[in-house]
Amino acid sequence: MTDLADDLEQRTDLRTGLRADRVRPAVRNAMTEAGFTPMDLGDGCRAWYRRSDDGTHALISHNNALDGDPTVKDWIVGQYGERGGFVEVGGLPLFRALEGADTLPSPVRPDGSLVEALYPSLQQALDDLG
Repeated sequence: MTDLADDLEQRTDLRTGLRADRVRPAVRNAMTEAGFTPMDLGDGCRAWYRRSDDGTHALISHNNALDGDPTVKDWIVGQYGERGGFVEVGGLPLFRALEGADTLPSPVRPDGSLVEALYPSLQQALDDLG
């Protein structure tokens, strides 16, 4: 792993004090079944984290928190490159954020250049980058 990946892995360590058992069961179960773990991003911000095999990672949060009503369109999902770049979509219910984590493209183009983009919908992101 690279230094950044190692740092991210350490942030998900249980010693950070994040307690997923305090998250409502519907959210906790959906996130853990999809392979996400809680992560402290600093400054009181938290997100669900999942590393990909291609050197990117996905984050999902509800107003910078791990918990929220899974049906409310306040969830944000993003794909982030290990060395920069991001593709984010906000205003989603949890099930669409999870779908986005599986379908959003890598923020690193084949030529190595980085994408840095915020989108209002998954479809727009896929149309633009897919």
